[in-house]
Amino acid sequence: MRVMIDTNIFISAALFPRGRAAEALYKALSTPHTPVVCDYVIDELHRKFQEKFQDRIVELEAFLYTALPAFEIVPTPEEAVETEAYIRDPKDRPILRAALHAGAELFLTGDKDFLESSVEDPRIVSVQQFLEMD
Repeated sequence: MRVMIDTNIFISAALFPRGRAAEALYKALSTPHTPVVCDYVIDELHRKFQEKFQDRIVELEAFLYTALPAFEIVPTPEEAVETEAYIRDPKDRPILRAALHAGAELFLTGDKDFLESSVEDPRIVSVQQFLEMD
């Protein structure tokens, strides 16, 4: 099952390696899942750490160095898709676009803009929901 990972999951996993988001990320890295991330998320992750966690950038880089090789990294398409209008925050829409383009079946996030949307494809799940899945 192809699982697209959102920026906030990476941030939480990098900052709290023993937390629930890290646990969900490690689950996404194991069979039968195929972890997917888009270039937009990787760029956003770097921006967020520059803005909010400058003193933890070395930890982010170490985390990405070990984690990213296990991910399929996909490009973010430029052209908008109809379903992205269901996402309140326009800055999040390219991530949905990439998930659709990559054929993700699940989208793992903690972002309420995604979780409260009416998007059905891919299925948007929280950390808790993902950890409860078989």
